[in-house]
Amino acid sequence: MINNTIQKIKQLLVKYKRPLRFISVGVMNTLVDFILFFICYQAIGIYYTISQVIGYSGGIINSFVWNKLWTFESKNNSRKTALEFLRFMVISGISLSVSVLGIKWLIESASFNVFIAKALVTLIAQLINYTGYKLWVFKK
Repeated sequence: MINNTIQKIKQLLVKYKRPLRFISVGVMNTLVDFILFFICYQAIGIYYTISQVIGYSGGIINSFVWNKLWTFESKNNSRKTALEFLRFMVISGISLSVSVLGIKWLIESASFNVFIAKALVTLIAQLINYTGYKLWVFKK
């Protein structure tokens, strides 16, 4: 019974390796993003949309390295890596734009708390990122 359960867990981990790794990297990226956002917005007093760009940019740097090497295990040469990075930046730019517009709308039009708005737009951005990275940036 226990061995059977362990075997099923191992099969699930293999089957869902890439999404689980993406989630792990996403947690790291989100921590980098939120810490930088909090420092910029709360501690320094930088306007929230600029704080969003700064925080998100920190997460993007972390994301490219970890997603390329660990999540999607891309071992391309330097020319292909440059193309991956360009594509990565396009997808990241799209998700950053959605997150900045989303946070602005949620705060100014829907009267959300800044940190609740930040959390919501982060979830949406991650969906955009995973789809774009999988289908276009790090496709095999």
